[in-house]
Amino acid sequence: MFVIHVIPLMRATTVESLSYFSAQEYPIGAIVHVPVRGKSYQAIVTEVGTVSTAKTSLKLAHYSLRKLPEQADSVVLPRSLYETAKALAATYPATLGSILYHLLPSEVRSGERPYPAAGSHVHNEDTTPAILTARRDERITNYKSHVRSVFAHRGSVLLVVPTSVEVAQIAALLAHGIEDRVIALGGHLGKRELDKAFKAVADTTIAKLIVTTPAHAYIERADLLSIIIEGAANPLYRGRTRPYLDHRLALMHYARVGGRSLILGDSAPRTEDEVARRDERYLTLGEGGKRIAFPASLTVIKHRDKPTPEIPFSLLSPELAIHLRTSLEAREHVFLFGARRGLAPVVACQDCGFIFRCPDSGAPYSLLRTYRDHVEERWFVSATSGARVRAADVCTQCGSWRLRERGIGIQQVFDEVKVQFPTAPVFLFDSTTATTPKTAQKIIDRFYAEKGAFLVGTAMAIPYLNPTVDMSAIISLDAARSIPTWRADEWMFHFLLHLREISRREVYVQTRTDEDNLLTFAARGALERFYDDEIRLREQLSYPPFATLILFSWTGPTATIKNIDSLIATATTPYTPQFYNDPLSTPEKATRHALIRLKQTDAYYPDLIGRIRSLPPYIKIEVNPDRIV
Repeated sequence: MFVIHVIPLMRATTVESLSYFSAQEYPIGAIVHVPVRGKSYQAIVTEVGTVSTAKTSLKLAHYSLRKLPEQADSVVLPRSLYETAKALAATYPATLGSILYHLLPSEVRSGERPYPAAGSHVHNEDTTPAILTARRDERITNYKSHVRSVFAHRGSVLLVVPTSVEVAQIAALLAHGIEDRVIALGGHLGKRELDKAFKAVADTTIAKLIVTTPAHAYIERADLLSIIIEGAANPLYRGRTRPYLDHRLALMHYARVGGRSLILGDSAPRTEDEVARRDERYLTLGEGGKRIAFPASLTVIKHRDKPTPEIPFSLLSPELAIHLRTSLEAREHVFLFGARRGLAPVVACQDCGFIFRCPDSGAPYSLLRTYRDHVEERWFVSATSGARVRAADVCTQCGSWRLRERGIGIQQVFDEVKVQFPTAPVFLFDSTTATTPKTAQKIIDRFYAEKGAFLVGTAMAIPYLNPTVDMSAIISLDAARSIPTWRADEWMFHFLLHLREISRREVYVQTRTDEDNLLTFAARGALERFYDDEIRLREQLSYPPFATLILFSWTGPTATIKNIDSLIATATTPYTPQFYNDPLSTPEKATRHALIRLKQTDAYYPDLIGRIRSLPPYIKIEVNPDRIV
């Protein structure tokens, strides 16, 4: 008889390990099904011992072991994946099983298909991350050369992209001459296509190029020699659910434990990566990141209107309207970017000042317009909690009907363009119209099929703009820059460069504020100048990479919310957390935060991670979150 110790693969679990009796011995890393509270879950075998050697501890235990059902043909996880999860567990306050759960493909952790059998093999490639800063077309050229070089050494390449939309795009661009070796793997595939892709991954007779998203990036191949992270500055690489893994960090560990090379490619790197490149902790591919040229120029338009009762507020300045009309006459394709979804991000009462908020999160409701059977419906939607209720006709506090929409929503931009250009084809691309990848692609196909068409969209439209557009315009830079994050300048700089990359002729940026250095640097493609300023500012304010941020968040009734403070303070000793309420908190319900900064000179104590890992699950814990309010 054997005692089998396992780590359960359960989402956000606080259970570190479980033990079972078994008549069968299983290898370390084997995936088995274990009974937990009347249900069956997958688990990873971490330790195996005989009953005779564990007899004393079993007698002293205050619980009895259950028998593990016999299981045939159990698949063994590769050592590289297990070691990657262990490395991440030293950084994230999550159990090893929870981390493994988020690294495995959803089809594997749900039991729909087994993990592809693959032997563990450590290679001897240089695992130092290499930064590739260039336009997308130049990066694709570099990737083609790199893939063929790795193929020449009989090795495979894993190329990871942030979204499923880009999987097919990148695979098509790299497939010329190696069509039989390219595998596109992602959540956009149907069951039959996914079966075919998994079989191709398991076939190791020839080297392959695997193009995928982080969801399928940790499928092991013994001949995998190189990993490429395309669009490495994209925030979508960070997980949106606990334990909020940053897959760039996870893939770095995955490359290191497997002895594989790693390339981080983008038109502008993250500031953390740029600091590492300057400190020579990362390598530099190509000429480096001093300056970058794009085919489209960037022009700033100062919107100088002053709305009055006689002269209403105008979304489009006369100058931008002239440029749009010129593009329309030239039968060009134009992309108009709006930062906020719906008709307006906030609705307020003009008489009493009341702002309509979600009772669950306290966040202001966005006003969203939908259609059912060609009948318009208006809804209040919370981006924080997902709550959705019918929009009110009068103020719930004072009964006034004078409700006012504040801010610029994408549907408002759509309405304005339709009014000013009534004969032009105008397409709306947001969460209300592009509800699935298939409907999203239909909108894009219709847009490109028309001559002289406008596409009004949010950031979710950007990956679909392939091929490029003739002209792009940001309707309100001020709204786009109002995102409450310490990465705001980095994100906006990267976004402006990306717009220049997908536009053939011109990018117009409309703003009601004075031009600053960020716009100047983006117009000139001056990467080095931008990062000089950004690095200096982050060092002064102790933001990553000069400090590690750990943010604790919890929500509850205002009268009791502060009772958690002492629990957090004890768990984070000797650090002193900074406690504060979220700005969106209400008198009845509040969201409270605690923030600690670990300086570079501080040791990242394992006992600190262990202590905060044991905090109650209703406390949300994030390491280096993009937002701290």
